[in-house]
Amino acid sequence: SRIEWHLSQLREMPFYSRQTLSLHNGLKNGSGIIAEHKRQSPSKGSFNCPSSLQDVVKGYETAGASAISCLTDQPFFGGTLQDLLEARNAINIPILRKDFIIDLYQIHEAKAYGADAILLIAACLNNEELKTLSLEAMNLGLEILFEVHELEELNRIKTVTTSFNTSKFVIGVNNRDLKRFKTDIQNSKDLLPHFPENVLAISESGISDPEIVKELKTLGFEGFLIGENFMKTNDPGTSCQQFIKAIKS
Repeated sequence: SRIEWHLSQLREMPFYSRQTLSLHNGLKNGSGIIAEHKRQSPSKGSFNCPSSLQDVVKGYETAGASAISCLTDQPFFGGTLQDLLEARNAINIPILRKDFIIDLYQIHEAKAYGADAILLIAACLNNEELKTLSLEAMNLGLEILFEVHELEELNRIKTVTTSFNTSKFVIGVNNRDLKRFKTDIQNSKDLLPHFPENVLAISESGISDPEIVKELKTLGFEGFLIGENFMKTNDPGTSCQQFIKAIKS
């Protein structure tokens, strides 16, 4: 069948057999910034960033980002798998494939195109799907960033991950209300006390002030996913560099 034929093709791609980099370790040992390449957003339209993808991701790496998030969703964010491939060829830090992942095929795709980690959004998946997709990813050596918006989703992730024999997963709180597209950092603060022990906590969306990162760090967050704040400038790499400098000051 077509899919199997595709799978065998994916398995022959050069990156499919590469040793992945650990997103978890990258965040633990670095700035904690996951800098995102995104061409547009549903709420803001195109960012019209003049820098090429290669310049953006290389700039992020030079700036000291711990990892790169690469959007491969076309309808909402204008991203492609080609973006992921180009990013992988340009840099040597972990890459998160950011997309609406709903089936096993996309996980093999992520591996073949050079990702080190995938995003699994609790709001899009039931527990059975979360478990099946997680196990497939881990079998391929990919790490997982579980995304939650509310306590009910966080509790579901806790249930799903209790049986995993790894603690190398990461949970991210999306500060954007998906119904109203408003962002509120308070969402991260509210959910953190309910996190499982020893899990790396990430805050995503709506972070534009280094002072907020400093505050969230004192609470226990170790990772921060930032895209829009960098992509809306003419030189995302430099913008990222200044941001990381400000966090350390």
